[in-house]
Amino acid sequence: MIEGHGDDLYRYDEGMVRINFSSNVYQHADHTALKEHLASHLDVINNYPEPQARSLEKLIAQKLDISPEGVMVTNGATEAIYLIAKMLHNSSSIIPQPTFSEYADACRANHHLISYENADELTSLPNDRVYWLCNPNNPTGNVMTKGIIEYIVHRSPRYTFVVDQSYEDYTQETLIVPKETQNRHNLLVLHSLSKKYAVPGIRLGYVTSHPDTIHLLRAMSHPWSVNALAIEAGKFLIERAEPAVPDLAAYLEETERLRANLRQIEGIRVFETKTNFMLCEIEPATSTDLKFYLVHEHGILIRDCFNFTGLSDHFFRVATQRPEENDELVAAIRQFIEQQS
Repeated sequence: MIEGHGDDLYRYDEGMVRINFSSNVYQHADHTALKEHLASHLDVINNYPEPQARSLEKLIAQKLDISPEGVMVTNGATEAIYLIAKMLHNSSSIIPQPTFSEYADACRANHHLISYENADELTSLPNDRVYWLCNPNNPTGNVMTKGIIEYIVHRSPRYTFVVDQSYEDYTQETLIVPKETQNRHNLLVLHSLSKKYAVPGIRLGYVTSHPDTIHLLRAMSHPWSVNALAIEAGKFLIERAEPAVPDLAAYLEETERLRANLRQIEGIRVFETKTNFMLCEIEPATSTDLKFYLVHEHGILIRDCFNFTGLSDHFFRVATQRPEENDELVAAIRQFIEQQS
């Protein structure tokens, strides 16, 4: 779903959007040091990058205390999704909904039999299955506990579990750590440096799993998928080790404040979340109408969720911004609702 994601800022004229609630990535990270570093290392574009980003993988492995053979760097977590689907082509995939659309798109492209976890479908699927779990889940913000995931992975050795932890740095819930993936052939965990350091324009992700599984995954890749500037940026960010969100606890407290204020608006339903973004439902109008109004009248961009399987055109998603920006969003939505009566 190439054009079905949030953060479609590129669709609008420059300066039209003042506040971007559409992306789940933190919007106010300070990238001054990274920009200065890249500006002083532009010569890396003069030569081909490594066919595979092995130097970055070694650095990640060192920081995570795992074998370099148990980690593979990819062009964002999305490349990892497609490589895994290719590695497991013609499989039966279970994709609980609603969730990130690329799992299903990647599976369809690689001839998977897809189930959206309907009970009747499950009884007819083969015993060998692939489960795709987004955790924290996009767009709901739900988080499966680490204990539950460990239990189902251990209980079902014939199944393969792909756990996408791209938003792991935006929750305080306990999740699987890379070292715990190294002895499990049936568990692959996806991580996103793009989201961790709030640099989505630099496509960087990585997979951790058993070295044998990573070896099979490497065979699916093509050379130079990660460019030289991205590799340089990744090394700098990992060595510097400064989180994009300076105070996660305070940020999540602000998320709860935003959620509480949105819930006070008549006609708006807001679901619980364990991360920085939340799923909402509007009753008196469609989310498309709301999105159009917010952009054109207030310069505010939200994510409409009509293209998520299982959700209607009344659902939308927002990610927490600064307190004053969050207050602007609440006031603008309240104004829109009042105009519907």
